[in-house]
Amino acid sequence: MAEEEKRVERVQLEERGDKRVLVIRWNTGKTSAGRLFGRYGAGGKPDFFRLLFGAIAGSLSEKMPTGSEVFARIKDTDAFRHSTREIFENIKKWFFNEVAPRYHLDKGDIFMLITEIEVDIDKGEVTWRPEKTEFYYWVRSDRCRGCEELAEENARLRKEVETLRAELAQVREKLSTLLK
Repeated sequence: MAEEEKRVERVQLEERGDKRVLVIRWNTGKTSAGRLFGRYGAGGKPDFFRLLFGAIAGSLSEKMPTGSEVFARIKDTDAFRHSTREIFENIKKWFFNEVAPRYHLDKGDIFMLITEIEVDIDKGEVTWRPEKTEFYYWVRSDRCRGCEELAEENARLRKEVETLRAELAQVREKLSTLLK
């Protein structure tokens, strides 16, 4: 699977008519709602913007020799500021209104978003593609239903495996003796 992931291009530069669009497969990494949307980051800003701007800047640099200059130009445009704020609000609303209730997420739960964003390089406008969004979350052990029963079953199976290994070793030893 790691080999397949290496072949997946996470950034593409596309020509769409008269505009150039950078398509980015953006991964937030493991995070929590408080860190991604709350005021925990540097200067009391959500990590969302740091992660998003880093992905855009890095992707521009990866695809264009003057990528850092292009990012410096577009990050100061009204279209960029407005569209990134809009993406933040839309993803936040989607997360709290749809995802959190569906998966019964609580404060501090860990998750990761993988989504597609598009950057109009000439206008500086950033667009979120919600239909291309994947959501992964980690279930905390204290919320795992039936964990005690599973732990007991796991212990029972471990003992059974050890018993079978011992029996197999005896059978191999007898077989070895018989073959000599």
